[in-house]
Amino acid sequence: MLNFSRKSFVYALSVSILSGFSCASPSFAAAPVSESARQSMSFNPQGPLVEPMKDGAAFIDIMVEKIERMNDYSLLFETKSFKKGSTLVDAGKLYFKKPKMMRVEETGEYNKGSVAVIQRDGKARARGGGITGLVVLTLKPDDKMLDAANGDKMEDSDFASLARILKERLRSGHSARVSEKPMTVAGVAEPAYVLEIFKPSEPKVCMKRVWVHPNSYLPVRWDDYDYKDPCLSTWKDVRSNVGLSDDLFKL
Repeated sequence: MLNFSRKSFVYALSVSILSGFSCASPSFAAAPVSESARQSMSFNPQGPLVEPMKDGAAFIDIMVEKIERMNDYSLLFETKSFKKGSTLVDAGKLYFKKPKMMRVEETGEYNKGSVAVIQRDGKARARGGGITGLVVLTLKPDDKMLDAANGDKMEDSDFASLARILKERLRSGHSARVSEKPMTVAGVAEPAYVLEIFKPSEPKVCMKRVWVHPNSYLPVRWDDYDYKDPCLSTWKDVRSNVGLSDDLFKL
């Protein structure tokens, strides 16, 4: 039986949509990840993953600069979340246009058809897939009902917001290191720079590891180890500055 109350509908929708971008949670307690997964995907908080590596602060600045040059873009995302020994896979499409318009479409099996947008007027609109798509809700972009279960917000899932996370970690006292050249490792299809965030007091334990494209300086994969449910997110088929219409961000 469908429970179509406003609160429960948006909660289910937001969990589905936002799980595709990151797996933030306020505490560190890594969930079990199989050894085969660690080997096949290089998903392991122990670092450094490659040698040699150098200080990564200036590299993050380049990432921020490159991202700021993008007026709009579209991409495909996939997130694998490791929770209590199981793996949850979510996938979808994301569209972004300055100043802060966004559209997220769930295309995977998990709540397929759900859509949420942030319009030019700053309002968020959301609808579910299937029969739930008959109802469209208008919300503030930071409305808690649009939060994922782990607290992530839709408005913070674009590349610029992700880059700010790295800057904020440095300001809070973390350190960054990056490979001196693009590397090929298991779990990443093409050579990429390996960027790691870690605590100076624990240099052999990564908090986050990001694979960065050597030409665009955009993340192609992002591993979060420092949260309750560790996860890895990947982005592909990124198309930037294509002139997306404002109509795409209306619902």
